[in-house]
Amino acid sequence: MIALQNPVIHDLWEAIHDEEMSDISLIGHDGEVHANRFILAARSKVLKKMLYGPFLESQSTEIPMHEYEKIILEAVVEYCCKNEIPKFRLYIHRTALSARRLVRLFKAADYLQLTGLAKLVAQMAHNLTTRYPPLACAVYDEADYDNKVSNDSLLMIQCRPYVTLPPDDDTGGGVDQLSQIKLLTIYKDKEVKASELFLFEMLQKWKEYSESANADDVVKICGAFIQLENIEPQDLLGVVMKSDFCSQKQITDAITRQALRASQNKVWSLSSRGRPNIERILVEGAGSKDANGIYYKIEGLSNGELYSKREVACGQQHVYTLSVSVNKDNSTVECRIFCSKLLTHGATMKMVKTRPCDPTFQPILQITRMTEEFPDEQKITVLQISDGENFITCTLTPRFNTAKKYKELGQNTLIKVLGFERTMRDGKTSFQINKLCIISQDPGHRFGNPLHYFDVYDDVEDDDAASIVQRNNGPIENEIYQNLLPTPQTPAESKGDKTLLELYSCQYPLDEKPVDSKIPNIGWRIDSQGISPGPKCRWIPSPQKEPETSMSPNVKTAAIAGSSSCL
Repeated sequence: MIALQNPVIHDLWEAIHDEEMSDISLIGHDGEVHANRFILAARSKVLKKMLYGPFLESQSTEIPMHEYEKIILEAVVEYCCKNEIPKFRLYIHRTALSARRLVRLFKAADYLQLTGLAKLVAQMAHNLTTRYPPLACAVYDEADYDNKVSNDSLLMIQCRPYVTLPPDDDTGGGVDQLSQIKLLTIYKDKEVKASELFLFEMLQKWKEYSESANADDVVKICGAFIQLENIEPQDLLGVVMKSDFCSQKQITDAITRQALRASQNKVWSLSSRGRPNIERILVEGAGSKDANGIYYKIEGLSNGELYSKREVACGQQHVYTLSVSVNKDNSTVECRIFCSKLLTHGATMKMVKTRPCDPTFQPILQITRMTEEFPDEQKITVLQISDGENFITCTLTPRFNTAKKYKELGQNTLIKVLGFERTMRDGKTSFQINKLCIISQDPGHRFGNPLHYFDVYDDVEDDDAASIVQRNNGPIENEIYQNLLPTPQTPAESKGDKTLLELYSCQYPLDEKPVDSKIPNIGWRIDSQGISPGPKCRWIPSPQKEPETSMSPNVKTAAIAGSSSCL
């Protein structure tokens, strides 16, 4: 570090790390931490007022901070001295206790106005819940409302309830980590993408694990927000009736509302939370837990019907789809659930080997490293970009330095490369990215374990003034499924390229369509990459619009499903 060659800076740096220079003790509720008054005051405006202002702490060597545990105070002092927290990281594991410690450190950093520490800890919490989703419940419960940490964990619960809410023995996470107040917010939330029966079962789990004396009252309050009319009658009379969460009258009323709705709409259908205005399919009970959830219909596709799950924003490495298609002789309907890798398979290899550059090739890649270099006093941004299997090094065109969205790029950012060029210099292939689209600013972790494939470098300038950093306008899942449309017809080939994982499928004669549905509820076959048991599926139509012609309601309803026998 060149700056340390200055004697004054060097001596100050040594003093920061000299424990003998400590002149105060921060007293936590379980121990004390020695620190330097001057250093703490220099890093935090709050601590400066406390330690040098008109307060008792300014005249004392023992600073009471009983609301914090010793490990939190150690992390605060460590950050003030080193601008990082390597020692604190050693205490963070994949447990609910670690998740809560992160949130408590975030609260301390936020209160003390240590902005850099708060940002660092929020990123650590985001990474932890992305890798171990059940810990999102512990983070959400510990966090205050409406901040970075709380919003991230809530989004994880909303988008991936089937992997965040079930109690998890390995991490200690799950719905049982939620306090009574936070539990109620989840059951009031209409954006939790799960069925009412699943939420009812999670409420049972919470009560089973709860040690609260008023657990029964809490369950009844939360249960009031469960829409019983969206639970199948057999489950109402079975699972729900056996519990003491709901009265017999509530169950009877729910079945009555179901019958009334079916009579009015001329179709038997149960709704779910999530986006109510889009046709969707609810998948539950699959052994491959990540396959469970709500699949939304992708509009504008001609080759069959596709439904997608929207989870990329929560760090999901695969995109899941459900397809419904009729075979060539129009006699059999095939339904399939499969997933594909988000990152473009073999992209780095294709970028290196394909000559000339294919302008239609626009791979989705992840930035695994981002550094800045200044040769000849000109700033050059060097990236490592990965397809999950291999990574290569490239540069950004100098125009990125002045782009408004340039600051959104960072480690782990998912990008779609819209334009790049390759040159030869000193016998080596060089790449420069000229235009890109941001898919996700930070999915929370690195995808795969990529190996170095080819080292490339290029500092050729590009004076093109066109927009070079864009935001993805629609769900990236839709775009990926567009490219996969031909693939479901050739499952044998898909196994070789590792881009498609076959999970579940089923077939039925076209003239034996399920009643009031586009797909069978049960009877799904477990494919090569699926895990037993198979899923249960429910088709949920979009709300019917008022007729625009004289077409009768019965005919219009049948037209939506494509068959009068289907609806």
